[in-house]
Amino acid sequence: MGRYLLAASPIPGHVLPLMTVACELRRRGHRVRLLTGAGFRDIATEHDVPLSELPGETHVLPVTRQSGRGLAQRWRIGRAELRSILLAPMVAQYAALSAELARGDFDAVLVDSMFSGAIPLLLSDGPRPPVMVCGVGPLMLSSADCPPFGVGWQPRSGRDYTAMNHFVQRVLFRTTQTMLNAILGDLGIRPAPVFLLDWPILADRILQFTVPGFEYHRRDLPSSVVFTGPVPVSVPTRFEAPPWLDAVLRSGRRIVHVTQGTWDNGNADQLFRPALRALAQRPEVVVAVSTGGASVRLGPLPPHIHICDFVPYSQLLPQVDLMITNGGYGGVQQALSHGVPVIAAGDTADKPEVAARVAYTGVGIDLGGAAPEPAEMAAAVDRVFRDAAFRVAAGRLAVEMARYRPFEIIASVLAEVGDPGPTVSANESSVTTRQEEEI
Repeated sequence: MGRYLLAASPIPGHVLPLMTVACELRRRGHRVRLLTGAGFRDIATEHDVPLSELPGETHVLPVTRQSGRGLAQRWRIGRAELRSILLAPMVAQYAALSAELARGDFDAVLVDSMFSGAIPLLLSDGPRPPVMVCGVGPLMLSSADCPPFGVGWQPRSGRDYTAMNHFVQRVLFRTTQTMLNAILGDLGIRPAPVFLLDWPILADRILQFTVPGFEYHRRDLPSSVVFTGPVPVSVPTRFEAPPWLDAVLRSGRRIVHVTQGTWDNGNADQLFRPALRALAQRPEVVVAVSTGGASVRLGPLPPHIHICDFVPYSQLLPQVDLMITNGGYGGVQQALSHGVPVIAAGDTADKPEVAARVAYTGVGIDLGGAAPEPAEMAAAVDRVFRDAAFRVAAGRLAVEMARYRPFEIIASVLAEVGDPGPTVSANESSVTTRQEEEI
């Protein structure tokens, strides 16, 4: 029986995949504990996963988006996000992570790729359990074969991006790296030997939650990177399907799913309104909109457009013909696992990189940023429905993803780095006491 600590930044797209992994590890007889924000206690309780709360200062807020699109906008957003998402919560995350390690004897630690509190742990001189970084967003490691992460540029065959990466890291983001090393210095820890976004290579393994077909080819890919395939998301156990769902699935019409994800999704002008205006005069399709729990007002809508807070992808996606999204990594992975083409429009966090991979792999269209014009959106919808190549490419990725068994791969890696010994059966684990389960 293994004992595993999972730590996730308090963002739904980061917590929920690790929650799924925690549930599967428990099902296999291991003991687990999840370290994340207090806002996820209810779903942890629903899935019977013991949870430790991160302190309030680790709460991650979206960066305020200014008007405009283009490269300069992305650089500004990128610098602000590195500081707010990675640097600002690092010390508090590290303290909470250290406290959990002190109170429990863990065989391994799994953290999401934005949980920067693992950086001081990886650079400290003391003993530690093996650390695995879970890639809940696109692979962000520097490479001679890839442009700098964050700008959403597709790589060009035969081009060497080493000099461009050096310029970005040592000039444009020099102050960000200086801030990182200052934080580490205050903790009594040596400077980082790598650029901030390359920190996952310090870990024992990188579990990338996708397949090679949805990543850029890198001749210098570290051997520590393991592709697991997409990890499904844990959903509320008491979910009630919206009353219109069954009729939509049985309509016989094309189904378009529209989503702004589950984080930084409160501005309806970024995607909801452009998409719905583009689809409002198309009664030949039926539109299923998921708000992700955001409080947005979309006004009166025609009868072929339906709205709800949430709908399980396991029910919806097998029938969907097109997903329109702001580029959330997990949602795009789930769409592609069902062979659904994608239109992506987003410009914060890792969304430009997700959208760029959508275009690069031929599975959909990158609209180049948030808040597209409705006419631009309508043209993209027409193009996807007109050109079968998008569905063929998405289907090709679905076949590749179906060959992966993410939980088997994760279990194999954990056994390789930690070898916690034999597990017990699910029936045996069900009689374990609550005190033992909570480590």
